Amino acid sequence: MISQRCSTASAPQAPTAVTDHTDSGPLEVLIRDARADDLPAIQRILNREIIEGVAHWDEWPWSDARRREWFEQHRDEVMIVAVGPDSVAGFAYLSPYRGKSGYRFTRECSIYVDPAFHRRGVARSLLAELIERARERQLHSLVGWIEAGNEASRALAREFGFNEVGGERETGYKHGRWLDTVEVQLLLQSAEEFERLVAPGFRVFTIETSAQLAEAITVRRAVFIEEQQVPEDEEIDDYDADPASPGMSERVVHVLGRLDGRPVATARLLLDHAGEPPHGYPHIGRVAVLAALRGRHYGERIMEALHGEARRRGHGGITLAAQEHALPFYERLGYVARGGLFLDAGIEHRWMDLAFES
Repeated sequence: MISQRCSTASAPQAPTAVTDHTDSGPLEVLIRDARADDLPAIQRILNREIIEGVAHWDEWPWSDARRREWFEQHRDEVMIVAVGPDSVAGFAYLSPYRGKSGYRFTRECSIYVDPAFHRRGVARSLLAELIERARERQLHSLVGWIEAGNEASRALAREFGFNEVGGERETGYKHGRWLDTVEVQLLLQSAEEFERLVAPGFRVFTIETSAQLAEAITVRRAVFIEEQQVPEDEEIDDYDADPASPGMSERVVHVLGRLDGRPVATARLLLDHAGEPPHGYPHIGRVAVLAALRGRHYGERIMEALHGEARRRGHGGITLAAQEHALPFYERLGYVARGGLFLDAGIEHRWMDLAFES
């Protein structure tokens, strides 16, 4: 099997029809988002590789339950299939890389092809689509590992601009022999190009005046009061007093994100909550990005600013109450949920914590 592992929620993409020409002749495949009814074919392809191949280092076939769990875990990522004339010829997907927030602009990609369709360009079509989807999601890096003896996959990676940046010797043992890996990486744009891409004209700063705070409240009003129907007397509280008032700088830090001078994002850090159980962390709240501008990483930039404020003040982490739909966003930043759901302003929330690495 020509398979390789290379290392983002969005609407399903329209199918792409691709005709591939290789040594075995052309195969027209339809590239589209994977669906639940594709799972039997995906399972068949993967388990054959597990049993017979060395691209996947599990040794026992996956159960249906494990495959369904995998599908649910990757709903917010890219999962695609290549559909031939009669069946699914291969599948591919992007996965979070290493599970820490600093890696959030990197993904690991995996490609598996039915042996009946080897050398017919299926892997090439899937990899091309993964790269395009990664660019659409404004990712920066794809990285991954290929079994060192898989020359076809190494050549395919080089064809698409991946560089071999490292490797590991004898880290795997399967079918009675030791296996080596080659690490490959593709940078989708330069660091400077990435900054211009994800946040052109976007700047985050700490609020110091009542006029700046008023800008932040216009964002919160649009998101919480108008969009989510939170009562105004619950949204605006005594932490929203003039930041220049005596003692306010020791109670709360507000940050504001402007796009080309226009307020579009905000959040605040409650410092006088530090010391409360279970961790004694300060509390982030009122995280808001205007609806039309979500998905551009502005929320992450706002959170990074408050993480920096907490670190500078000597705190070991952050706690927050996340709306249920926003749990994946905070998980990508390294937050861990605790406890069950509770209602705040009529909206389901869960507590989440982030411990800073020392």
